[in-house]
Amino acid sequence: MHTNTLDDLRNARFALLTTFRRDGTGVDTPIWFTLDGDQALFRTKVGPKTRRLAARPDVLLTACDYRGRIRAGATPVAGRATLLAGAEAEDGNRMLHRRYGWQWNVVPMLKIPGVTNVHRELGIAEKLRRVRHRAVWPDSVIVRVDLSVG
Repeated sequence: MHTNTLDDLRNARFALLTTFRRDGTGVDTPIWFTLDGDQALFRTKVGPKTRRLAARPDVLLTACDYRGRIRAGATPVAGRATLLAGAEAEDGNRMLHRRYGWQWNVVPMLKIPGVTNVHRELGIAEKLRRVRHRAVWPDSVIVRVDLSVG
């Protein structure tokens, strides 16, 4: 991997995550993420994406904007995803919270035009509870992506 490839991600606030269905079809999702050396971390809701990652952990990450539009000249970085649990998940969640600050728990609760909000069905009381909640949400998982080096 070229340093410039990781630099694309280091300089991006969002990455386009490409997961793969069993038949090999790619599924793209813009995500918030953080880098820790040659690893990326992100949070996702338990559901189709986590099932795809469990079945086929190979992924691609590409620097993008909040709507998933790939940045000009950005190169995809291949990686292998692992769903984290326990202390590893909580450590990853803290790293993500440090990177995104107050927005980490607030933005997923808002309606943003052009962005799929997976928490839209939650009631206002639950949304307010999650905004204050510092631990990994019960219906979410932290994912580590070991990025291909070399």
